[in-house]
Amino acid sequence: MIEENLAIVARRWPEVLDWLDPFRERGEDTDIVVDVADGPSPALVVDGIQLASAFAPREEAELQARLVPDHARTATVYGLGQGNVPRALLARDAIERVRVVLLSRAAVKAALNFVELFDWLDDERVELVPVREGEGLEVPFATNPASLRLADPDGWPVRDWILRELATPFLTRRLGARSAEWDENIAANARLLAEEEHVGTLFDSHPGALVRVAGAGPTLGDQFARLASADAPLIAVDAAVKPLLAAGVVPDIVVSMDACRVSMARLFDFTPEEAALLARTTLVWFPVVPHELVSAWPGPRRFALGASERYAELRAKFDGAELWSSGSVIHPAVDLARRMGARAIEFVGADFATPNGRSHVAGAAIERTEPSDGARPRVLDGNGAPVLSMRNLVSYLRDVEAYIERHPKVEFRNTSRAGAFIRGARYEGDAHAA
Repeated sequence: MIEENLAIVARRWPEVLDWLDPFRERGEDTDIVVDVADGPSPALVVDGIQLASAFAPREEAELQARLVPDHARTATVYGLGQGNVPRALLARDAIERVRVVLLSRAAVKAALNFVELFDWLDDERVELVPVREGEGLEVPFATNPASLRLADPDGWPVRDWILRELATPFLTRRLGARSAEWDENIAANARLLAEEEHVGTLFDSHPGALVRVAGAGPTLGDQFARLASADAPLIAVDAAVKPLLAAGVVPDIVVSMDACRVSMARLFDFTPEEAALLARTTLVWFPVVPHELVSAWPGPRRFALGASERYAELRAKFDGAELWSSGSVIHPAVDLARRMGARAIEFVGADFATPNGRSHVAGAAIERTEPSDGARPRVLDGNGAPVLSMRNLVSYLRDVEAYIERHPKVEFRNTSRAGAFIRGARYEGDAHAA
C-alpha cells in the first residue's frame, strides 16, 4: 500500500475516499485482489483487465493523450488507469487544468494502493472527481481504455458517450459508403415528395394526449394484450408492424427511415389481410426509404426529413417537415409523439437491450439470437441488474435519455423492467420520474 497516494487524496478530495468505499458503514469487505502482468514495467490486472502496457506505458499514454489538442489549456481524463495519461498531459506547457473522472472503484483502489501517483496527484492543476449520475461528456478528453471496460454501473452512461465519440470517425466513413444508395432513393422519391403532404400536418393533432410508442424489442410481445385494449394513439416503428398485426393490434402511425432495400422489403412484405388492416394507418417515411416500398403502402402517407446535410435542400423547400433522429427509427417516433402534442409518452418494447438473448420481438422479420459473450456491452435493466445489449442500441438509448432531459414538460413512461432502464422515464407505480 502506498500511503502517500492515499494521504494526498484524503487531504484534497475526501469525497473520493467515500466514493471508493460505499459499503464501509455496513462492515462489508471491499478488499480487491490484483495481479501483475509480466513485463519490464509493472502493469496491474484487475478482474482480468490490464490497466496499462507492461512494455511501453509512457508511449501508450502519449498515444491516448493525442485526443487532446496540443494547444488545449484544459483536459478531462476518463479513467485513472495507472495514472500515465494525466501525467502525459501535465507534462505539456499549455495545460492549466486536468480533471480526472474516476469510473471504476476497483481500478482506482488498485492504482492508489500499488502505483506511485504522488508525483502528479499533488499538482494544483489536478482535480480528481468520481463520475456523477447523468454526467455529460466534457471535451477535449482522453481516456484509459481499461477503465472503460471496468467502469462501474454509475459510470456506464458516460462510458457509452465516450465509446461513441471514439467510434464516430469510423461510423462516418461507413455511412459515407452508403451515400450513393441514399441519394438514389431520394431521387426516386422526388415525385412523391412533390405531391404528398409532410409530417407537419400531424403536429398538434393530439394535444394533451397519452401517446404510446412501440419499438420492436423482445418485450413488445408482453404488451400485446395491453395495447389491444388501449384507446391511446399508437406509433410503431416499422419492424414492429407485422408482430403487432399478428396480435390483433393495428398501429395508428408507422415510422420508417431505413434505406436498406433487403431488410425493408422483409418488413414491408404484407399479406393481403395485413394490407387491409393498414388501410387507415399513416406511414411517416423518410426520403431514403426505397421508393417501391413507400409507393406500395396501403394507407395514407406523410414524409419527414432529418437534420443531416443530405436533407438541407428539402428542408428549405418544406418548412416544418423535420423530425429528430440520431440513428434509430425510435427517435423520430418519439419526436413525432411529442410534436403531436402528447402530455405523456409511453415506451412499449423500447428495450435498447437483448433480454433473453433476442434482438427483436418474436415474429419480427429481422429477429435473431445474439451471442452472450463478454465483448458485448451491458446496460442496467429496470430492476438494476445488468442486461446484455449491442453497441448501436446503447448509443440510441443514451440519445433518448438526452432527449428526455431536453423536454421536461413531457412525462415519459416505460412499461417493461426487462429491457434497459431509461433515465427520465418512470415505471408504472413509481411516484416520480426515474
